[in-house]
Amino acid sequence: MEPNVHFNSNSSETKIQMEPKTFENKAFEHEDESLDKTNPFRREDRPGSMYSVRTNASTTSRSSVNCTSGAIRCPNMRLKQFFSYSSETGFQKAELEIKKLILLEKDGQFIGNWLLIEISNWDFHREKIVMLVEKAIYVISFDFIKSKLTGYKRIAIGDLKKIKFGLLKYPKSSFMGEYKYGAIKLSWDNEENLSFFQKWNPLSDIPFTIFTSHHILYNEKEQETSIYNCDEFIASLEFVLSKIPEGSNIEFKEEPVEIESYASLTSVLYNQNWLGFQLDRNGINF
Repeated sequence: MEPNVHFNSNSSETKIQMEPKTFENKAFEHEDESLDKTNPFRREDRPGSMYSVRTNASTTSRSSVNCTSGAIRCPNMRLKQFFSYSSETGFQKAELEIKKLILLEKDGQFIGNWLLIEISNWDFHREKIVMLVEKAIYVISFDFIKSKLTGYKRIAIGDLKKIKFGLLKYPKSSFMGEYKYGAIKLSWDNEENLSFFQKWNPLSDIPFTIFTSHHILYNEKEQETSIYNCDEFIASLEFVLSKIPEGSNIEFKEEPVEIESYASLTSVLYNQNWLGFQLDRNGINF
């Protein structure tokens, strides 16, 4: 079963000239004051929640999917390159646009937004906004340079079959090395039903999606900012599932998340050059 809403913009690739600026991010220093205080899905009310305290550690007894060894770092110079981090074009401005997607009768209560990394079936890493509502998950592509929503996918929570989270890994016969962190995988159909052509055709709709924490989380200043933290998304999703009837029918467990990539030079070059992120690349911005 496929997600029930797709939207894609026909806008061409964005390349504009901008003067380098020093960004001071204040987007996540306070909660959304408009959040309904009677909302039974408020993250602050989740048992063990550290959302309002801001933390990058797992807020439950489960294992964290984040790198805790210090092997991954996001230096300040890299941090300032992210348009999603800019106080002028970043996540706070995006929130105003993406909340317009919510239809209360169809989606239920708003739960929260996260800026995460989506990992494709072909191991391409792309910056995405993930919005959780009572009855669905929105995976949103946003142009942080133009402050414009460019596409989204709506996954109805009732369509989910399996959720697993844990360390990311490649198959044993892969030449791709190893991951130093984990992720969550959401599946809304049986993967065994996929044909070889569907698995390896980039134009096919794959019935699952994978998310991990954003690189910004590994900056010293942002290690306690939960909006970049996949652990917090996992805990919030589990909390929502515990509150709705559909949740009892969804398998939710901790186990390794495999990326079926064996020797993909294309994905290595794509990820090493940060092509899935909108960055200030010395005045050439895309």
